[in-house]
Amino acid sequence: MKTKQKFYYGWIVAACCSLLALSINAMGNNSLSFYVAPLSESLQVSRAALNFSLFTVGTIVRTLLGFVYGSIVKRTGAKPLMWLGIALTVSAYLIYSQAQSLFLLGVGSALYGTAHALGTFSAYNAIINRWFIKRKGLVLGLVNTSVGLGGMIINPLAGNWIANAGWNASFLYTALLIGAIALPALCFVKVDPAAKGLTAYGAEEAPAAAATVSLPAEKLITLSDAMKTLRFWMIAAIQFLIGFGVGQAFSNIIPHLNAIQIDPVFLTGTLSILFALGTTLGNFASGFVYDKFGLRVLFLSIGSLQCIGMVLVQFLTASSAPAAWILCVICIGYGNSLSLGTLNHLINTVFGQGRTNFPAIFSWLFAISNAGGILGSPFSGWLFDITGSYQLSFLLSLIFLIIVMVLVQTVITFGKRAQAKELSL
Repeated sequence: MKTKQKFYYGWIVAACCSLLALSINAMGNNSLSFYVAPLSESLQVSRAALNFSLFTVGTIVRTLLGFVYGSIVKRTGAKPLMWLGIALTVSAYLIYSQAQSLFLLGVGSALYGTAHALGTFSAYNAIINRWFIKRKGLVLGLVNTSVGLGGMIINPLAGNWIANAGWNASFLYTALLIGAIALPALCFVKVDPAAKGLTAYGAEEAPAAAATVSLPAEKLITLSDAMKTLRFWMIAAIQFLIGFGVGQAFSNIIPHLNAIQIDPVFLTGTLSILFALGTTLGNFASGFVYDKFGLRVLFLSIGSLQCIGMVLVQFLTASSAPAAWILCVICIGYGNSLSLGTLNHLINTVFGQGRTNFPAIFSWLFAISNAGGILGSPFSGWLFDITGSYQLSFLLSLIFLIIVMVLVQTVITFGKRAQAKELSL
């Protein structure tokens, strides 16, 4: 008689990581673009100066810490850093709610950047890598999907809170909501399956891959080993371009809609929800597409839809048909999965599943993307200040996206050749 299979605890871990991403990442980061216009008007500062305090300062901190995350987590473990991340995120939003200067916004941004670097995606990806071999793409897609879902929840809320209660109150409400979701979720996260007496999901069906999950440290490709290869620096270039240029389309779409005076009700209601829905669909579909068709098709599908959105935004105006704007924001939202769900797969595809010191390599390359954002965000704000429009910024994002698509296809080929050579030795 068959014994009933027990529920695998890894699914609880994945669900809790999803809730953490939904609260800390989505409810925090996704809603910040709604504050650009009211903060700029209230503090009487330029968009470039505001972008530096609200976005760039945090990105600088996140980037610098990302380069050393591997060393830090080796000493402290992942979970204490995740607790710290929650505390710093809530603190950042409380500071935002009381900020009356760019300096205080910068302090909050620095705290939020620290939370991002130490307690979010580098941790989620490393944990999922330990818990799942089979269906890893789907699980990562579900975790990243929560970013879009969080946007669907917080975007209309933040828009209405700002309109009816003011930006100060909106920051305060967001802080309380993040804490209420993230704190209980982290209580159930276990970093390693061994903590529950388990092995990685799918280990029995893929013993070779399972063996690599527990490879001794001396047999792994270290960060310094990876940095000696061309494929590593090609991935680094991809990540930089995503942060500097491609990701700016996602950050700028809401301010752009405000700048061209789209109907506020249509913006905070329909468009903001569908924008977040596009991100949700992109992150969910990315896991499915990766598991079924591989990394090449994944990048082509994301890039094609984002191209559609970027082309549309060049021609649409406030008087354009609502259906055209809906298609535009869904496509750009879908394209945000390029920056969330692809780096894990790039590393595993180009260097081999389980063959790397994953936390160190992932955090370093993720920091490169953030470094691109450090330059891209104020550059985008500067372009707006001198042209009065985000159109040129969107055009540059489209050009960078095409370059990224070419680089990705090339580095996959290089990676497969390098792995075949390594395995033949």
